[in-house]
Amino acid sequence: MILRRQSVMEAERSNFEAQWQDVATYLLPRQADFLGDSFAQGARRTGRIFDEAGLQSLNDGIAVFEGYVMPRGARWQNLEARDPELMKKRSVREWYERKTGQLFALRSDPQSGFDTQCHESIASLMGFGNQAMTPSIRRDLRGRIAGIGYRSEHLGGIFILENAWGRPDVVHRKFKLEARQALQEFGDKAPECVLKAMKDKREHEKHWYLQAIEPNRRFEPGRLDHAGKPVASAYIAVQDKQLIEVGGYRSMPTIASRFEKSPMETYGRGPGMDVLPAVKAAQRMMQDLVTAVEFLARPPLGAHDDMLDQTIRYSPHGVTYGAIDRQGNKLIQPLLDGANIAPALQLQERTREVIRRAFYGDMLRIRQEQKTHLIEADVMEQLQEKGVLLAPLGRQETEWLSPMGEREIDLMWEMGMLSDMPPEVQEAGGLYQMRYDNPLARAQKAEQAAGFFRTLQGVTPLIQAKPQLIDAFLARFPFDGVLNGLAYINGVPASWEADDDQRTQATAAAGESANAQQLLAAAPVIAKTAKELSLAQGGAGGAL
Repeated sequence: MILRRQSVMEAERSNFEAQWQDVATYLLPRQADFLGDSFAQGARRTGRIFDEAGLQSLNDGIAVFEGYVMPRGARWQNLEARDPELMKKRSVREWYERKTGQLFALRSDPQSGFDTQCHESIASLMGFGNQAMTPSIRRDLRGRIAGIGYRSEHLGGIFILENAWGRPDVVHRKFKLEARQALQEFGDKAPECVLKAMKDKREHEKHWYLQAIEPNRRFEPGRLDHAGKPVASAYIAVQDKQLIEVGGYRSMPTIASRFEKSPMETYGRGPGMDVLPAVKAAQRMMQDLVTAVEFLARPPLGAHDDMLDQTIRYSPHGVTYGAIDRQGNKLIQPLLDGANIAPALQLQERTREVIRRAFYGDMLRIRQEQKTHLIEADVMEQLQEKGVLLAPLGRQETEWLSPMGEREIDLMWEMGMLSDMPPEVQEAGGLYQMRYDNPLARAQKAEQAAGFFRTLQGVTPLIQAKPQLIDAFLARFPFDGVLNGLAYINGVPASWEADDDQRTQATAAAGESANAQQLLAAAPVIAKTAKELSLAQGGAGGAL
């Protein structure tokens, strides 16, 4: 049944594979392994690329995605309880903050491969419109748990089906293993083809394998074997049509996502597919421009047929005897002269700009073009415009980042990292949600800050004319609330913010300082009054 379903899945996506191969050829040559094409190790993959604008634009798009969605060195995801009342308890907040810190510590571990594998998945997403990522427990040479490892799957081996709500819920992973690798992976369960290859000393011979991952239709909660796991898994040796192993997972191990998709299609489409015609046109233009420049630099020559037996030295410092007659007339003339390639260069630049914009390259130029005299409202409006333009990237929160977070939390539970869960969280079932705190989320909320600054800008002339109106403004918009909102939108780290105790101490210190200043200001008046009272009392005593 699984192999029959695999055959149907391969047939249904054949049209996509042809387009993905074209995209990979011009934009992502290192992943150009579709349609059965498999390059040898270290083979030259850029033989059909004459214009690098597409390659550079794709890299710019990856940089924009990484910078706005998952910036390195920042906690762009935060774990929270689903119940807002539960988050009001400090012990609960601190526990979720610790778990968030531990999650990002696992990701930032150099051995995890998170950054490099995410880079490849983003490249696949931007180029082909699809990506797949597999987080799993990583072990050291002694078999001890060392953390989480991440693997970006090549799209050529990933096949998906959707559930009734349009989300990927069935994933087939087709891959090759050498005989020795298969023996390491499956041990005594290795298929017949592996055992035969090892017996014949062909340990590097490769065979196809298939892992089918899907919801467990016979899920029985409480059981300790694979039947008690909500996600079922099966490994099959394709050549021998042999079922190797049956297992299960508590969460989806391979997360597949699409950039954007039609409701009538299963696989997505990305910017690379959208601008593929422009990318191909850019290659043709570059070839034609190279030919045109060669014609200008070394044009074809015309000579009289009487010169058939003469040698023309067409090189620097070359001398061709007989090229000029006794009257000084040239007997050899260029056939082309004065060609104008400026229109072709303009068309090439327009084509390149289309490609750059498709991969959000203009986002990298906004800050360079930003004027220094802009007021705060204009700055916030520009930030909000970025959020609008980059909104398609936010779709990955639904299909990629949140499901991957669920898988990571499940692996943390398996590693015993959630054993310190507070009783309140346990009573709530350990439910949590992901809140995104990245530049993209802040850019999408910048309209709120822009509205505040526009309001402030509008009432400033009135406050200048009647200063006491500032009290009414601050009563309507308390400074603490405004400060918290602006700090979040501008990305100020939460660790820089004072806690309740520190704010209370600062307020008390400010009150004491104000009282001291009042006493110092009143000291001369008090001293003068005391002196006058003393003199008055002394004068009165003398009179008596």
